[in-house]
Amino acid sequence: MKRTIVVIGAAAAMLLASCNEIDVAGIQGSGSPTPAAAAAVGPITGFGSVFVNGVEYITSNAQILIDRQPGTEAQLHAGQVVTIKGSVNDDGVTGTATEVAFDGDVQGPVAQIDLTNNTAVILGQTVRVTGSTLFDDSFQPGDLTSLQNGSLFVEVSGFSNGDGEIMASRVDLKSAGSNLQVKGAIQTLNTTAHTFRINALTVDYSTSSTMPMLANGSLVEVQGTTLTSAGVLVATHVEVLPGLGATANERLDIDGIITSFTSTANFALQGQSVTTDANTQFVLHGVSLGLGAEVDVQGTVNASGTLVAKKVEVRPQSLSLVRGLVDSVTAASNTVSVLGVSITTRASTELNDKSSQHVKQFRLTDLRTGDYVEVHGTEGQPGTLSASTLERDNNENRSYLQGTAQNVSAPSLTVLGVTVTTNAQTHFEGPGGTASGAATFFSQAANHVVKVRGSFSGGVLTADQARIEQ
Repeated sequence: MKRTIVVIGAAAAMLLASCNEIDVAGIQGSGSPTPAAAAAVGPITGFGSVFVNGVEYITSNAQILIDRQPGTEAQLHAGQVVTIKGSVNDDGVTGTATEVAFDGDVQGPVAQIDLTNNTAVILGQTVRVTGSTLFDDSFQPGDLTSLQNGSLFVEVSGFSNGDGEIMASRVDLKSAGSNLQVKGAIQTLNTTAHTFRINALTVDYSTSSTMPMLANGSLVEVQGTTLTSAGVLVATHVEVLPGLGATANERLDIDGIITSFTSTANFALQGQSVTTDANTQFVLHGVSLGLGAEVDVQGTVNASGTLVAKKVEVRPQSLSLVRGLVDSVTAASNTVSVLGVSITTRASTELNDKSSQHVKQFRLTDLRTGDYVEVHGTEGQPGTLSASTLERDNNENRSYLQGTAQNVSAPSLTVLGVTVTTNAQTHFEGPGGTASGAATFFSQAANHVVKVRGSFSGGVLTADQARIEQ
C-alpha cells in the first residue's frame, strides 16, 4: 500500500522462501488440535469459513455483527476489516470463531476526489486508495475513478494511518438513504456547545440519544441522518468504542498501521500497544519498522494488556500490478502465471471474484487458464510478483503491467520481466498524468515505477499507453 511516511521501493521486497507460507485452499493439519482463546483483527482474505491473517475460522456457530447489528456471513466481503473472537488450534492455521464483527470506518457521500494523490473525502475523512483496495462489484472500473460517477454513497473499511487518513481496504456502494457513520478520535471537544471534531468533520451531539462520558482522544463511533449545509453531522447516536477486550494469556493476531513508534521494542497499532523481545521473529522484507508501516503482529497478551509479539511481519506496499489473461495455475504451490509473470499467493492474499461467475468462496482452485485477472503486489526477482490482492474479472481486450522500468532503451523497456514495446500510436504520460513525448518518457523512466497498457502477444506487450507513476 502507499504510505505517506514509509516508502518501499518496488524491488525492495524480495520473495522469501523461509516465510512458511500457508495454503489457503483448505484446512491444514490433522488429528485433534487443542484450541486456545484468541482474537484477531484484519481484512477478510477468503471464504468457505472466514480467512483472516492466514487463519481459517469456522463460523458455523458464530455470531455475525454488521455495523453492530446482527447479520450473516453472506453480508461479509473480501477486504473488509473484521474483529474475530474465538479460539485457534495448535496448528496455528485453523480456529473457531464465536463472533465476527465488521464496522465500517466511514459511511456517507463522496465529497471530493483527488486522482493525483489517490484520495477521496467522505464526511471530512480523507480516504486513501491503494493498489490493494478492493471495490464493490458495482464499481466499474474498480478504482478511484469509479467514485466520480455522480453523487455516490459509500462505506469504507480500512486502517487509520495516524495522519488522519483512512487507508482503504475495501469500498462498498450503499443506498443513499443509509445512515451516516464515522469512527475516529475526538478532537476539540466543547461540552458547552456539545460539539467535537473527527479530523475535518464537526459533530453536533446535542440531540444524541446517548450521552457517554466523552474526552479528547477517545475513540468513538458516531451515527446520524443529517448533514447540515455547513457540513456538520447531527448525531443521533454516539458510542465510545471499547478496546479489543483481549485478556491475559490470550492469543492476538492484529493487522494494522503503526501509529505510535518509540522503538522496535515499543510501538502501537489499531490502539493496541506492542512490545517485542529477544524471542520475537521479525520478517521485514528489507524495510525498517516505523510510523506508517503496515504490519501483522502475532503474540500473546500479558497481564498489563500489552501484546508481546511472537512475530512481526511487514506488509509491503503493493506498487506493482499485472492485469490480463491467466497462462497457468498451480494451486498446489499457490502460484499462477499471468502475461508470463510468475505470481505467488500467500495466506494474506485477498482473493475476490468480480467476474460474472461471482464465486463467493473464490480460491485459486477456481481459476482457469484464460481467465482475466488483476493482481497487485510487490515485485521480487525479475518476472515475479508476491500478491497482496488477486481479483478475477470479466475479460477485456487490453492488458496492463506496472512495476519498475528496466532495460529502458527506446522504443522498448521491460516491466516485471516482460518486454514492452512502443510505437507511433503510443500515448506517453509523465508523473501526475501530464502529457509527455516518447523522448521525455524514455529519458525519465529508468528505475521508476511505470504503468503500461496495450495488447499482449508472443510474450511482448505492445503499449498504447505508457505512464510514469508518482
